[in-house]
Amino acid sequence: MANTLPPVRIAIVGGGIAGLSAAIGVVSAIKKGANVTVALYEAAPVFGEIGAGVSFGPNAQRALRLMGAGEALDAASGHDPDPVTWFDFMIGQGDHEKAGEYVCTVKSRNTTGVNINVHRADFLDQLVKLLPAGVAKFNHRCNSYTPHENGITLHFDGDENKDAEADLVISSDGIKSPIRRHMYTRLNLDLESQNAKYSEWIAWRGLIPRSKFNEAMGQNANPKMMHMGNDRHILHFPVRSGELINIVGFVRDRKHAKLGGRTGPWAAPAPHEEMLTDYAEFTPACRALLQAIEKPSVWGIFALPPIEVISDDRIVLIGDAAHAMTPHQGAGAGQAIEDALFASSIFSDKSIYAATDAKSRAAAIQKAIKVYAELRHPRGLKVQMTSREAGQLYQFDGVEGQGSDVQKLNDSLVDRLIWIWEYNEEEDLANVLAKL
Repeated sequence: MANTLPPVRIAIVGGGIAGLSAAIGVVSAIKKGANVTVALYEAAPVFGEIGAGVSFGPNAQRALRLMGAGEALDAASGHDPDPVTWFDFMIGQGDHEKAGEYVCTVKSRNTTGVNINVHRADFLDQLVKLLPAGVAKFNHRCNSYTPHENGITLHFDGDENKDAEADLVISSDGIKSPIRRHMYTRLNLDLESQNAKYSEWIAWRGLIPRSKFNEAMGQNANPKMMHMGNDRHILHFPVRSGELINIVGFVRDRKHAKLGGRTGPWAAPAPHEEMLTDYAEFTPACRALLQAIEKPSVWGIFALPPIEVISDDRIVLIGDAAHAMTPHQGAGAGQAIEDALFASSIFSDKSIYAATDAKSRAAAIQKAIKVYAELRHPRGLKVQMTSREAGQLYQFDGVEGQGSDVQKLNDSLVDRLIWIWEYNEEEDLANVLAKL
């Protein structure tokens, strides 16, 4: 029977890195002949990302290239003379018997490079260039949805925004996702169980010129280092082809002294004195590095608990909406991009758009959503859990009792991220598409 159905309408909610990547993935599928359309609904008046540096491991790099977004990555990343190294790990705690000494290097075991470090705004700008005109709908904050026999209706804030129709939805609306909350309401699940929680970490952030970094750490110092200590650590890495050094200092806030009355993620300017007090017991070199930040800001880090479901009738959650995590493995953006690859590929598959009648298409969509959730949700949860454990490890509170023992830290760190970086997306994608 000839297919007389219209193209499959794919709607994407949220225009951050995950949503844009998914949209580009669908556009790539359309160029290859997929009979689908895509619309991206973004709450803000323009695309924008919060924060400075972001890292992409080999897994994220491969996923971006498979979606047709490799050129955006290349344009934003610049040259890294040592692409295989993630970080040199050092003892930053000033009263440790090996203060300032080297522990180990965490690096890739393959030749694709371990991490590409980019400025978030630069990368987002490059992604936007790959999105055809008319795909993005700005000032559309989606608050809920209604599945029905012929598709799914998206509802938006504001009387000026009319409902939008789609056949399926990829929701990437972030850690505070209204779509996730509505999903849990619809499914009669515990709303509290999907609320983001304070991670009990804050992060001091700042960018400094490479010359200032050299003054603090030495002319020949590796710009990619992690300095470990009691309940705190500092990391730094280059962005913009090494012209700037992105510095992040994490401090454990077990008693919620930094949280105050806040109930969600925050970022605000804060005085040098407070930052330096937090690192009073770190080495002079580490303190000099922090002192070089002209205008430090402090960020409250929230994360999702392990949530029960990431899908409903005709809709899936991806990225931070599904598994917002602490940043301690540099893996959150990578998981969002992996999600985008699988969601855009699965939902643009011929098994859906070649269906010959509405009933068989609806069944194909539901099967695709089930297959997606079964594959992606366990991996996202595992990366989420191990990211928190990594932060504890860097702060001498490892879950296996490593403490500040240099040999135990070395043993735990060296191959810790290999399972994330060397994930075979192509093989898993081929296997999952064969199930549709």
